[in-house]
Amino acid sequence: MLSLTVPTDRGFPTKQAMVVHVLREAILRVVIPPGQRIIIDEVAKQLGVSQIPVREALQILQSEGWVESRPHVGAVASPLAAADISEMFALFEGLELAAARAAISHVTDQALAEMDYLVKHMDKAGQAGQEAKWTELNVRFHALLPELARMPRCARMLAQVSADWERLRRHRFSRAARPDHEQTAREHRAMVEALRQRDLLQLEALIREHNRSALAHLVGQDHACP
Repeated sequence: MLSLTVPTDRGFPTKQAMVVHVLREAILRVVIPPGQRIIIDEVAKQLGVSQIPVREALQILQSEGWVESRPHVGAVASPLAAADISEMFALFEGLELAAARAAISHVTDQALAEMDYLVKHMDKAGQAGQEAKWTELNVRFHALLPELARMPRCARMLAQVSADWERLRRHRFSRAARPDHEQTAREHRAMVEALRQRDLLQLEALIREHNRSALAHLVGQDHACP
């Protein structure tokens, strides 16, 4: 049975916004698995709202790629398959390369300091076995490139691919070995240094290597869920 909860530590401007948040988090955390039907009446009852904000929320989530509408079925969480991982990492690489070319011209000491901070705290989280914290910091690190590049569309697309990857990881690769945090840290530091030196060719090479080594690590796992 579907179990949805409204966070008590934050407010929402509208019921629609609340439903969007709750359903998005449920899909991201695989409380609603890929392909599962989302029954409007059930969601409305659990969240204590009418069907109207739920319908509106589903339209928003469909436009964002979290939900799809199927004839004679209704809304379902967007499906994912293990084979999608290759497409996701191709998108990671392509989006980051596009952002890197523009970011080189907008490097600031503040951005470099934030990247250094994130790498340092990722090290700490990895050593402490805080995988959720490490993942959060990793996503933030990679989000900085399109922000630095002043490419909001690229940032939105990267955020969506990151969310799809997190869903796929939880759903199909939850038993896969985590990446080598020390190796990832070395790669991240090298990327920051390439930015600091305004060395675009080196940065592009590092982005390709970083994404392709991560993909190879995952494809080589024997523990993916069936």
